[in-house]
Amino acid sequence: MKEYLTIGELAKIFGMDVQLLRYYDARGLLVPALRNQTNGRRYYHFDQVYLLATIRYLRKLGYSLEQAADFVASGDVSKNMDSMAAQADILQRRCQELLTTVDIIQKKIRFIQEETRDAKENSFRCKVYPDRQFLHIGEEIDLFTYEPFYFYPTVGFYTADRKWFGAYLFGDSGADKLLAETQAAADQIPGGNYLCGYHYGPYTTIRDSIGRLYQEGESRGLVLDSCVVTLNIIDQFSEGHPENYVTGLEVRILSPINPDQE
Repeated sequence: MKEYLTIGELAKIFGMDVQLLRYYDARGLLVPALRNQTNGRRYYHFDQVYLLATIRYLRKLGYSLEQAADFVASGDVSKNMDSMAAQADILQRRCQELLTTVDIIQKKIRFIQEETRDAKENSFRCKVYPDRQFLHIGEEIDLFTYEPFYFYPTVGFYTADRKWFGAYLFGDSGADKLLAETQAAADQIPGGNYLCGYHYGPYTTIRDSIGRLYQEGESRGLVLDSCVVTLNIIDQFSEGHPENYVTGLEVRILSPINPDQE
């Protein structure tokens, strides 16, 4: 067995880039045992293989370079075991967060599949909804700094002269957990009879579709609320081309509804 290894040989053993070893050297984390003063070539003592293995192990556990440096320099087994126990707790929390994220993604996929099943452009239906929960976000510009925006469908509220937005909750234990963690109170989309349609295309033309929704209500002799609820079904998180966006449109019916009107 060779007593010393070049940086290339050491990198090959671990299947890593020599640039990373140079970075470890510069950070003082893994300094070569010898360095050729003429050409600067690095030579690592074979025993340093074990130190690099430890660093790689700690990095796989999620340690930062600073934490890994403290660990290998510690010389205190008890302290290092406490460190690993603390890291295990961190990983457990991250694991739970990832599982929650996976659950949300799967629910969003089901939501898109269910909502697009009957979606047709220029078609209108009357539907009955229970109370539905959402988290109030605010103006359109507020969406992008609010984390639930990235995981839950966006719900919008359009009146003649303004619009505001929220994150539509699926009404399950995941939503309850989110509310508990954020200490937020959910708002309600009131239940009742709704006239529903769809907007196809970018949001810039959504008021045209809202206008057609009110025209449909007038043709049916319905008295409609002044606020239209919009629900993003296919949006920028599932389709890169705005012309393919699909948005649900719902407006509450204030007058009694005749089932034959559907």
